[in-house]
Amino acid sequence: MQFRLLVVVFSLVLLALKPISASATENAEAFVHDNIAQALDVLADPALSDSQKAAQFEERILTIVDIPVVARFALGQFANTINPQELIDFTDAFRAYATSVYQSELNQFGNEVLEVHSSLDRKPGDCVVITTMSGGHLNKPQEIKWRVLTIKGEPRVVDIEVSGVWLTQNQRSDITSIIARNDGNVEVARQALISRTQ
Repeated sequence: MQFRLLVVVFSLVLLALKPISASATENAEAFVHDNIAQALDVLADPALSDSQKAAQFEERILTIVDIPVVARFALGQFANTINPQELIDFTDAFRAYATSVYQSELNQFGNEVLEVHSSLDRKPGDCVVITTMSGGHLNKPQEIKWRVLTIKGEPRVVDIEVSGVWLTQNQRSDITSIIARNDGNVEVARQALISRTQ
C-alpha cells in the first residue's frame, strides 16, 4: 500500500513539473518576442523625433534588460573589490552606455519582422531564446540570440548575440581589461563608458 502511494505521489510530482518547465521556456520566448517587438516599433516610428525615440527606447530597454545584473557581470572579479557607492556609480554609467549600444545594434532594423524559433535551456531559470529578423532592408534573415534569466520570478534579458558576438561578454572583456591595466581602478572604466556614451 505504501509503495502504491509512493508511485502515485511520484507520478503527480512529475506531471506537475513538466508544465512548469515548459511554461518557463514559453514565458521567456513570449517575453523576448513581445518586448523586443515593442522596442523595434519605437525605433521605427516615423512620428517620433530622435530624442523621443531615445527616451522611449531607454524606458523600454530598462524593463527588458536587468542592468544591475549585467553591470556587475561586466565588472568580473572587480565587482567584489569595490564599495557599494562605486558599484552604484559604475552601474549608472553602464546603464547609459549599454542602452546606447542596444539602440545602435537594433537601430539597424526598421520594418523587419522578429520571429522566435526556439529556445535552449542552459539550466533552470536560464535559457537562450533564438530569433531571426527578416524582411525590411535585410537581404537574408539574421539570427539574434537572447540570454534570459528568471530574476525574482520575472524573465530578464542579460545578454544578446548579434553577428556571432555576445554583447555583454564582449563588454566584460573590454571593461575588465581597462581596469586591470589601471591597477584595479574601476573609476577609469566608468569614465571610459561615459566618454563612449557622449
